[in-house]
Amino acid sequence: MKTYKIYISTSVIATMALITSCEDFLEKIPQNNLSVDSYFKSENDYKLYTDGFYTAFNDWTGNMSGGSCFYDFRSDLIGYGASKSGNRRYPELSNATLMTAASRSASLYWDYTSIRSAYTLLDNIDNIELNATSKNLYMGTAYYLLAYRYFVMFRSYESVPIVRKVLEIAESDVASSPKEEVFAEALSHINKAIELLPSLGPTERERGRLTKLVALTLKTDMLLYTAGYYNEAMSGAKFSDAAIAAQAAVTEARNKGYGLSNDYNSLFIADEQSGAEPQKEIIFEYVRLKDVATHNFSFYGWGPHVPISNLGWGDFSTTQECVDMYECTDGLPISKSKLYTPEKPWDNRDPRFGLTTLYPGSLCTTTDGQKWRYNSLNEYAYDSDGNLTNILNVNYVKETVNAIDVSPTGYINIKYWDRYNGSGGGYTSFIIYRFGELLLMYAEALLESGGSTDEIRSALTELRARVGMPAVTIATNPTTESLRALIRNERVVELLGEDKRYWDLKRWHLFEERLNIKQYSMYITKTFNPDGTPATYLDKLTVPVSVDGAKTVEFEIPNGANGGEVVNTLNFPGGKYWVWPIPETAINASTTKALKQNPLWQ
Repeated sequence: MKTYKIYISTSVIATMALITSCEDFLEKIPQNNLSVDSYFKSENDYKLYTDGFYTAFNDWTGNMSGGSCFYDFRSDLIGYGASKSGNRRYPELSNATLMTAASRSASLYWDYTSIRSAYTLLDNIDNIELNATSKNLYMGTAYYLLAYRYFVMFRSYESVPIVRKVLEIAESDVASSPKEEVFAEALSHINKAIELLPSLGPTERERGRLTKLVALTLKTDMLLYTAGYYNEAMSGAKFSDAAIAAQAAVTEARNKGYGLSNDYNSLFIADEQSGAEPQKEIIFEYVRLKDVATHNFSFYGWGPHVPISNLGWGDFSTTQECVDMYECTDGLPISKSKLYTPEKPWDNRDPRFGLTTLYPGSLCTTTDGQKWRYNSLNEYAYDSDGNLTNILNVNYVKETVNAIDVSPTGYINIKYWDRYNGSGGGYTSFIIYRFGELLLMYAEALLESGGSTDEIRSALTELRARVGMPAVTIATNPTTESLRALIRNERVVELLGEDKRYWDLKRWHLFEERLNIKQYSMYITKTFNPDGTPATYLDKLTVPVSVDGAKTVEFEIPNGANGGEVVNTLNFPGGKYWVWPIPETAINASTTKALKQNPLWQ
């Protein structure tokens, strides 16, 4: 049983966040909460209250209890075919026929408690005299909360109720507003947040706190999504608007000292995230500190267990298709690069591959320096010297003894893994926005708005240079189509495991294409067809089994000669499933029946 604990304590704050409204269909309120009249008596009250907002700024972690979002792991490039038990809900979104108004997934983004909390703060901001800096910070935080919550509900449900104050009982049933108005509501709030939040650099801010740059980045995200998904038909959301917002965010970032970390890997390792280089890149994060969060959330154990019984969650298994999206170090896809060798398929690849994915023969190092080799191609484990132990390797791709945590594809995504051996981990902070993603948003917004292709190539080159990948030039990417393909590929290899892919597929209108595919276990392409698709495959592969790499063993690839085995079949039927249904619990709680289900779902 995994348990969870967040950095920002919300015991008193969360209670106060529920104090001001009545029982309505939006949220049912406990009756034993504190009165507003007994709160907001000192500046510290305002600080504590707005601290409580931070749990609602990111659903990546906000819904971990009882099942989490992890949308990358509900999309097309992560297989969830393992027999992992528990209460996670991945199939409900990738296999959309399971998405219903009664499902738990339908309620993931439905949240009016946060909206009520924001208005409680705004209604009481003048209770005492605050200095301008503090007042702007608290108000800016409230407006950011409103913008974020309305945006994520708009993105999921489109038309939802708009509430602009703390409601009384008689006015508590509210009908949904048109999606255009919901988007405009979110946009108006983020503009206010941009005006009010402090302009701070990475060395000035408190880690994990809102700044003007965070708000500018959210605005860019909002506009890019809306312009794309609605084909620029939504007022105020053209690609040119997204490009202006992205330029403003990039300018603010550079002026305040943000940029790319010189170490990609350190961004996602708990013991290194607080360093100057990661903090230079991280724009906004959900902070979890060692002394507070230890042992409370661990994606995976990382130690050299024999048998390796605690390696990870099989849900997070990278597909071969995803692996093959990582170019060779010459900047060419494996189907075109002379550096690709089927017998050593993971050599000479974009370094982000090895930093993001475990593959047979991967050398793993714990925080205390112990090393071991990962191997999913044999049912028996090997010791550090490469000697067969005759102990079952429960990470074997075909293992049936303890299949809960086995990767069905033979690969495992390792971003945010705890590199500890045994106990002591579980405090990795989760990044919401970082400069690397901002560069990609900037490049995409420029491209889709007809902006400077030189600027686009420059942004992409800057991002790729961090890991030693070749520059993007007119010769390598001469057309809009080739730049678009590269940007989309870079969003995979740069951001895999950061909760972006699901919404990328939606705004690019690719659900029907990408969520109706078969996912296969490991296969290694031997030769390619003229169009770059696999023609023939290897049936065996030699990988290192000793820590020093000197000892290698040849293993069979399960059904490798035939291109692997089907581990999962995605099923997205289209139609109404592009929009989530309003949760059944919300509709049932509407006593006057003002709230009605989305017409697509009636």
